[in-house]
Amino acid sequence: MPLQKISKGTNYKVGIWEFNQDEFNLNHCKIIHPNYHKDFIDYKNESRKWQIYGVKLLFNELIDNEILISKNGIPYIEKSNKEISITHTKNTIAIIIADFPCGIDIEQNNRNTLKIKHKFTNKEDFNDGSDLKELLKKWCIKEVLYKSKKDNSVLFNNHLIVKKKSDGYKGFCSHPNFSFSSNIKVSNFRNYFLAFNTDYTIIHD
Repeated sequence: MPLQKISKGTNYKVGIWEFNQDEFNLNHCKIIHPNYHKDFIDYKNESRKWQIYGVKLLFNELIDNEILISKNGIPYIEKSNKEISITHTKNTIAIIIADFPCGIDIEQNNRNTLKIKHKFTNKEDFNDGSDLKELLKKWCIKEVLYKSKKDNSVLFNNHLIVKKKSDGYKGFCSHPNFSFSSNIKVSNFRNYFLAFNTDYTIIHD
């Protein structure tokens, strides 16, 4: 389960981990961060168990003396002002830990989101020009915005807007009860797109 990469910003840290099922250690997974998916042993999906183990190991690489827990499937750092978001696809896991509400998403860069475009885009988003990779990036960015708020009343196609800048992307959430914006970094990692926010600004009326 080798650590692949750690990226640091002023007030955030991102790590990427690749896991191998042959290195899964059930007893170790039970011991470390036992309140993160504490019922994982009952999961029927074996790869989900490996992912949980990988998340725990990567978390320990990114931060010391903190406890990872989950509530209703959402990760938190116990008794900490730090925020966390986790993403995984196949055998790759990525985590962001930040001083602000954060989100992260990783997707294979050949994924086709055209069939679900109507579910997550709107006329305020940047024009992707029928470029499927830019459309996928738009999906990744909205995943980041959604995860950063941790509120399931947020609708991708109604409340989230993505704009393109000369140096990247900026996302906005315009919800009846709250509004915020974030600068989003989208990078290439092998055959994946990795997206995460580098800040979080509350927008007041």
